[in-house]
Amino acid sequence: MPIDDLLIALFLILLLSRLLGEGCQRLGWPVVVGEIAAGVILGPSLLGWLHPNQVLANIAELGIILLLFSIGTETSIKRLYHAGSQVLLVAISGIVLPMLFTGVVAYFWLQLSPFAALFYGCALTATSIGVSLRVLKDAGQQQQHSSQVVLGAAVADDIAGVVLLSLLYNFANEGSIAPLQLLKLIVTLLAFLILAPPLGRLMIYLLRFASGHAQNEGYEAVVMLTFICLFAWLADAAGAPALLGGFSAGLALSRQFTWPWRRYLQNPFSFTNKLEHAMRPLTEVLAPVFFVYVGISLDLSQLQFNASNLLLLLLIVVLAFAGKLLAGLPVQGPWRDKWLVGCAMVPRGEVGLVFAQIGQQLQIIPAEVFTGLVLVIAITTLLGPLLLKALLPHGTVAKKTPQ
Repeated sequence: MPIDDLLIALFLILLLSRLLGEGCQRLGWPVVVGEIAAGVILGPSLLGWLHPNQVLANIAELGIILLLFSIGTETSIKRLYHAGSQVLLVAISGIVLPMLFTGVVAYFWLQLSPFAALFYGCALTATSIGVSLRVLKDAGQQQQHSSQVVLGAAVADDIAGVVLLSLLYNFANEGSIAPLQLLKLIVTLLAFLILAPPLGRLMIYLLRFASGHAQNEGYEAVVMLTFICLFAWLADAAGAPALLGGFSAGLALSRQFTWPWRRYLQNPFSFTNKLEHAMRPLTEVLAPVFFVYVGISLDLSQLQFNASNLLLLLLIVVLAFAGKLLAGLPVQGPWRDKWLVGCAMVPRGEVGLVFAQIGQQLQIIPAEVFTGLVLVIAITTLLGPLLLKALLPHGTVAKKTPQ
């Protein structure tokens, strides 16, 4: 891709995604919807000014690595543990039910192969952490018990989604997975998830020591980007998606990070806060590129807008909703809390889009099915927060988190 084409492409992507993202935010819609819409407008669906290519795909992948890093910095495994069995029940239900409902439809009505139908169903299992938590925070409900269940279940869903993606990605590349190979891959992934954050934490202490001797400006941004790239490469070398490395790097910086040696090594809150803030501008610039690229990859002209296809799309959207809404039933308390948790689990967001994009790149998901899948993800990402806001009017006082 010539440099002049790349420059004008980035100009159009950053400008239009910002404008539409701001517009969606003013309407109370998720910003990601505006960013996808920017890609649809610029891509072959409408204007045809931009088309998928490897250079933009690489920039988009870097953007999603940084986004998963940002999510990791806000994740607490300890909070997931303390939320209790409700979190596990909600998380398992939120994975199994959407995968089963939508996978069956994809197999029988979309006529996909069993593996492609499984991949399709898995793409609709993950819950977007950022979208729902932003709605809960704006309503002043982030410290309520139901919000803690949502956070824990969303974290579990995203981790399970990344593990599923790794397994399916490996299967698609190798053609089959022998039991020993499957066991090795699972052990490798779990080992990476367990060992990478403590290793990253140790590196943070070394980086903090070195920062006292740094003479140049921008030390935090440079070392943090180097840190993220290293962990993304390690994840890829372990057979996992590179974005898992970004997530693990974020866990190492998490404010809620705990380990057995915390009594000997005091949490470097001030330094990790500097590192996190140093990466925010780069994340804000590059993360939208991924969502715009998803929109660019769409070609709505391949959809046949007839009655049967529209009904099928509506059916999949309803099933995608139902799978997450039913996941809220294990929550203890009034029905309002159950529906609140279910609605908060509805938005798919970034992990679902990663699934869809990789499925298309590996030619598991056909182009016309990919377009419909992204539409389902976009619709759930938009309507989920709107339903959640309806259940959380300002001034509502919910049950406090048990102490």
